[in-house]
Amino acid sequence: MPNPTLEEICHDWRALDRAEFESDGGIELIGHEAFTAVSDVQLRVIPRGKLAKLLNKISHRLGSLVYAFQLLLRCKSSNVLVVNGAARIWFYVGLLNRFLFVRKRKILCWDIFVEVSEGWKQKVMATAMKGITLSVLWSGPQVASHAKFLGMPEDRFIFIPFKANHTKGPRYDLPIGNYVFACGNGKRDYQCLTDAVRGTGIPVIICATDPTVRGKIEDLPNIIKLGATEPDFAKLQASSCFMVIPMTYTGLKGGGEANFCNGMWHEKPVIASDSIAAADYIIDGETGFIVPSGDSELLRERIMTLWNDRELVEKMGQAGQQHVEKNFTHAAFVRRLMRAAMILGAEESNESE
Repeated sequence: MPNPTLEEICHDWRALDRAEFESDGGIELIGHEAFTAVSDVQLRVIPRGKLAKLLNKISHRLGSLVYAFQLLLRCKSSNVLVVNGAARIWFYVGLLNRFLFVRKRKILCWDIFVEVSEGWKQKVMATAMKGITLSVLWSGPQVASHAKFLGMPEDRFIFIPFKANHTKGPRYDLPIGNYVFACGNGKRDYQCLTDAVRGTGIPVIICATDPTVRGKIEDLPNIIKLGATEPDFAKLQASSCFMVIPMTYTGLKGGGEANFCNGMWHEKPVIASDSIAAADYIIDGETGFIVPSGDSELLRERIMTLWNDRELVEKMGQAGQQHVEKNFTHAAFVRRLMRAAMILGAEESNESE
């Protein structure tokens, strides 16, 4: 069976999970960072050159710019450059590829963040993004929202689900605590959560490493605010009764995908107050509940349902863990990403011939 096409993957990302995959098509993947999981498609890391290292000591921006130029120079017609959108370097790679190089390099960017205010910043981000061949996003609705926001065709974006980062580490066998766990810094609507649990007496631990975020959370007798980091962060998840991830809806992207997956992997039902990503991870009514962003009344109902039914908590937790092991492990994510990059390289090469 031939490898799936990008069009097939757009319709169903599970096409990337086929047992048979042809990885020897004359395409080589290169990048700026290694992946810890083993994949049937390998990536070769191009280390920073001496000049990029030297300039990085003076200015991180200048060092990243020179390193991006170095990566693009090393990117031949048989290569696909894989870049992490969470790192500054993606921006310089996109700009340089768009304006400096006549032969456009094939670039796959994952974990991209372009959620900026209207105005010149949005235009600059869009300009850099147009130098990226294909960008991987974390939910289906984000494809259309990014295309509209950046003024680009939808076929420049693709949905491949994110992962449970905690699958890289140990699974903790801890006693179940008598509390609900919420976590995260970016785009969290903790006011919605505090409104939902106000007056219930249900203990809630909210873990946010950003002190500014913690400082904005309303003080309630049943809410404890922490700034725990790994591995204590994972242990708090693993010993909770269930998890709540309250997200602010901006219409562009999500932000709670890793926590949806981590919570389920720790055998916890996850209640997500989210309107753009949760439906691609949580099976509503089976591995948790999905509530529209900002709906504190329905969120309260779902919290009370689980708090008062520990058998349902156990049943949903087990289903969620199986769901993650089947679909959202770190190893599966890396394999899909590498395969998508290989397919991109093959399709782009065929079009240029």
